[in-house]
Amino acid sequence: MLASISGFANRIGANACILCRMHSVLEHGICDDCAVALPRWYPRSVKHLAHFPSLQERELTAHWFAPLRWTPLTQSLIYRYKTGGQVHLAGAFAAWLAAHLIHCYRNEQQSWPDLLVVVPTTAKVWQQRGFHHTGLLAQQLASYLKIPYQAGALRVIRPLAKQKQLGRQQRWRQHAKSLHCTVDTSGLRVAVLDDLISSGATLTAAARALRKQGAKTVDGWALIYNQGD
Repeated sequence: MLASISGFANRIGANACILCRMHSVLEHGICDDCAVALPRWYPRSVKHLAHFPSLQERELTAHWFAPLRWTPLTQSLIYRYKTGGQVHLAGAFAAWLAAHLIHCYRNEQQSWPDLLVVVPTTAKVWQQRGFHHTGLLAQQLASYLKIPYQAGALRVIRPLAKQKQLGRQQRWRQHAKSLHCTVDTSGLRVAVLDDLISSGATLTAAARALRKQGAKTVDGWALIYNQGD
C-alpha cells in the first residue's frame, strides 16, 4: 500500500524536487543533485570580504560563516521558506549549515561557541509568517551541533525599515543600537544566526548587544552570504 501511494505521489509530482521538479524526494523537498549544485562558499570565514564603516564595527565579530552564495536560485529557496510556508526546508538548511560549520571551525582551528542565539524578528513579521524562521532553523541546527540554543536572547528595541529599501550606509545607521540582549553572556563565546548576511549591519548590532552583556567573542552564522550587497 505504501509503495502504491509513493508511486502515485511521484507521478503527480508530490514528491518532486522543489527546484528541478524531476527527482523523487522523500525528505526536505530537495534532491541530492540540486543540493550539490547549489552555489557555495569555501569552508572559511567570509568576514574579510565585507566593508565596515569603522574598525570598531569590524572588531565586534570574530568570524562569519555561511555555506551558500546569494544567487537567484538561493534567493528563491530562502523566500520559499520564509514567505512561502515551506517550513520543512529548515531540516535541509540546518543539515547544510551544520556540515559547513564543522569544516569551518576545523579549518580555522577555532573553539566551538558556548551558546547559539538568533537575530530577532518583530511580532508583526512573526504573525504574518506564522513562525519564527530563524528560530526554527536554530532549533534544528543546535540539535545537530549539540550547542545550547537560547530563544529570545536578543530583542528589537526600535522599529527598523526593511533592509531591501535601504542603501549600505543607511543600514548601518538604522541598526546602530537597535538590539538589546536579555541574558547574561559573561565570558561566553556566542554564535548569532541569521538567514542572510549582506552588509553585516544587523549582525554587528547583535554582536554589540551581546558584548555589552559580557560576551567574550561573537561569530556570525547564516545560510547565505551576499557579498555584492
